[in-house]
Amino acid sequence: MTEQPARPATATRTYRTEVIGQFARPEGELRARLLADQGAHDVFSSAFTEDGCWTYGLTLTRFTVRHLLVIPASSAVEADEDAATEALVRTMALLEENGVAWRGDLSVSVTCLEDLKPRR
Repeated sequence: MTEQPARPATATRTYRTEVIGQFARPEGELRARLLADQGAHDVFSSAFTEDGCWTYGLTLTRFTVRHLLVIPASSAVEADEDAATEALVRTMALLEENGVAWRGDLSVSVTCLEDLKPRR
């Protein structure tokens, strides 16, 4: 019987991610819909959620999408990269589902909750 090579230990890491972007000048029906729904996307009701929390202001210039992600990975560096990629993919899907175009690059930041040190 041959021995199987050892697999790297896999741990899960929990992330708060934030993706920031700019609207590509929404017009017409899309603009009217976004403005009508803005109250449900106000920054004061924002949270980090698995489905993503999308916020924007009445000026329709910038938006933010926050996610709470659990990422399995064999290393912290790999998990950080996977969290950033997953946040971008989910944000683009959310925007596309809502018919929203963006301009320029989306900016993503990730914070691993396991790496936070409590204040004393």
